[in-house]
Amino acid sequence: MSLESWPVVLGPLLAVLIALPALGAMHRRRRSRECSEVAAGLVEFANALRESHVALELDAQLLARVRRLAIPEMLGFEYARELPRPQPALLAEASQRLALRLKRRVAFERKMLARTASGRWRGAAAGGSATIALLAMQLMGVALPASSLILLVVLQGIGCGLLWRVTHVEV
Repeated sequence: MSLESWPVVLGPLLAVLIALPALGAMHRRRRSRECSEVAAGLVEFANALRESHVALELDAQLLARVRRLAIPEMLGFEYARELPRPQPALLAEASQRLALRLKRRVAFERKMLARTASGRWRGAAAGGSATIALLAMQLMGVALPASSLILLVVLQGIGCGLLWRVTHVEV
């Protein structure tokens, strides 16, 4: 591969590396929205149980969504749900606690994503400026050694990994 074709290959690669942390944050926000919706459904289920005084079945779609989220607190709710004759108050309390835990988790994740947003922007700008400067020099005809472009990709990958760790908040 000739040295002139490096910017064509490295430009999109570096753009993807710079964008990865932002994509991770978008995924966390989408998961956070889903957790909020599930928590609202669990609160409705708990209220329906308290009003009916009869053990009702949880909606299959809501149960599937809760299981797909794979939260550790689901174990207590599953245990209460699988009892031979669960008391409606017990089931309502388990559902309410699971919803509360989800709401707290969502609030914390949103807070952390908001606090790290400016750092992600600054990291993307810093990574992008070095990349643009080197690639612009290459396009203007300044002879850059291939090792500097490879070093740029390696450093960009390390920076991407660090920014990814910042966006990946595990509660």
